[in-house]
Amino acid sequence: MSSEPREGLSFTDQELLTTATHPDFRAWLNRIRRIGGCQDPVHLIGHTLTAEPGTGRLVGALTSDSQPYGRLTIACGNRRLSRCEPCARLHQGDTYHLIAAGLAGGKGVTDAVRGHPRAFVTFTAPSFGAVHRGGPCNGASKCRHGANCVVKHGEGDLLVGSPLCSHCYDYPAAVLFNAHTRDLWQRLHRNLYEDLATQQGVSRTAMRKAVRLSYAKVAEWQRRGSVHFHAVMRFDGPAGPADPVPAWATLGLLIRTVRSAAQRVTYNVPDTDVVLRFGSQLDIRPIAPGRAGEELTERAVASYIAKYVTKPEVSGVTVDRPIRDLTTVQVLPVTEHSRKLIHTCWVLGLRRWAHQLGYRGHIATKSRRYSTTYTALRAARAEHRKGGEAPAADALVEKAWAFSHSGHTAGQAMFAEGIADDLHEARQAAREERR
Repeated sequence: MSSEPREGLSFTDQELLTTATHPDFRAWLNRIRRIGGCQDPVHLIGHTLTAEPGTGRLVGALTSDSQPYGRLTIACGNRRLSRCEPCARLHQGDTYHLIAAGLAGGKGVTDAVRGHPRAFVTFTAPSFGAVHRGGPCNGASKCRHGANCVVKHGEGDLLVGSPLCSHCYDYPAAVLFNAHTRDLWQRLHRNLYEDLATQQGVSRTAMRKAVRLSYAKVAEWQRRGSVHFHAVMRFDGPAGPADPVPAWATLGLLIRTVRSAAQRVTYNVPDTDVVLRFGSQLDIRPIAPGRAGEELTERAVASYIAKYVTKPEVSGVTVDRPIRDLTTVQVLPVTEHSRKLIHTCWVLGLRRWAHQLGYRGHIATKSRRYSTTYTALRAARAEHRKGGEAPAADALVEKAWAFSHSGHTAGQAMFAEGIADDLHEARQAAREERR
């Protein structure tokens, strides 16, 4: 059908009509439903051929030519709500199950893990200078410029988190802290075993053979642009969650050890005189096994961490795409404080991570034995969607796919958004019924 503009139709109606009258429209709709209404799908050109071993007889073929519009459309898989809500929701659900499995069992983890000592810990960044605070600010910087603020900052005030004195704020140290949090975390993990060994009067090697400290953590940006971590910390036996915990490895010991190790961990940034450490504010809360009336339950912790994995970028502070050139920085919808942090990243050679204010780590990480993995969860979901069908273990499979492009046309985007909304409402209704 002709794609010439129809007289009297708005651009939106024109795009919807053009999309809906394409010969591949119904097949395309089914494909978009299958990938959850992804808002920024990836389109591939190529094939997957499955042959019988020995004879080489072709027993299966998936080609882009057989797909709507002549390309295989797959979900983008982006975790950010600001980029693709359907994929982000799916990632949020996977994170919830990953964290919950390490607290209550399931997904291959024994439910005996509920009896292991565990705590929810928040590690903050140190101060790099006085900043404006929410509510009555009453801020006064201890600098020669005498900056102060007596304003009552309301919710959403972009001044919150910005320095009281931008001349005195230590921008290089703030950016370097974000960039080296993984180094700090590695040293913290080492310190934990050292502190445990000291308290029990054994070597660090012996301690690692006696108990395992498992964790799962998520990064969050504060309004001032510094990263802090929310983490589940758990004692296991030496073989992991299925192994009984030694009687001396108590919740009290876990809390004391985390506090002691966090207080003394430092990292000297190479080729600088900057010494990094975690902030003095350290919040440690025991995790209850889900009994009624308990303040911090397994479900609450799993939900909390899952929320931060897909949390939208902090308004006015971070952006959700890499920054390609310094000119772009001047027009970004961020505060002047954030702009200076981004510019500092540029100066310090952290350009690739400037949109994350220097942070180079993953948004969520875990120790190897904490619980299941994202890969296992996605594989199980894919297997479920295929109805358990899989090629024979000895089948010959040839895959040859190449990237074509990504995204929707304007008309496709509107239909995809409707599909995503319908699927989300259906899931919400199903949850309500289960309650």
